[in-house]
Amino acid sequence: MTTLPALLSLEERVARLEAIDAVRRLKARYAALADAKYTSDYTRQPDAVMHDVARQQAECFTHGAVWVGGSGFGNDLRGREALRDWFHRSPWRFAMHYYTSESIDADVRVGTAHATWRLWQLALRDDDAHAVLLGAITEEQYAVDDAGHWLICEMRFVQLKMIEPSVFPFPIANDFGALAAMRTRATTLTE
Repeated sequence: MTTLPALLSLEERVARLEAIDAVRRLKARYAALADAKYTSDYTRQPDAVMHDVARQQAECFTHGAVWVGGSGFGNDLRGREALRDWFHRSPWRFAMHYYTSESIDADVRVGTAHATWRLWQLALRDDDAHAVLLGAITEEQYAVDDAGHWLICEMRFVQLKMIEPSVFPFPIANDFGALAAMRTRATTLTE
């Protein structure tokens, strides 16, 4: 359990605030890199650029990091190489990630932090160019590496929901398979 801020020394309180700010900046970098893989005309960057940006995105994580995306959203991955591969083959041709309403707590004595973020993402699927609005809550763990940089140890997607706004009524699904099945049912009903 983290010590209450009022019981910490002034130096510890400042270090805690600096750690929380470093986690926010790390998350902003991760989101910017996630979006940098796509061009302004809604296409994927050339493969060499995708590879480089996916590598940089994976470097936001520790070497043994865990990704818990569940079925249909990256599945469950471990390690930077697996994350880099997932980021490189992402299911999007365009994406804009908005992480908001964060709750961050840091324990600078042991170099760890925990955060919960709300994700709102606008994206175009790579397979069929359909628009997707994605909402989720991510629960994340962070640690300081030997160089003093904060990195993500674990990113767990909970309450992941996808909406395809071009289909009425708006279906909400937990993964692409369920979303496709809902779209098929909606198309069948309108024919």
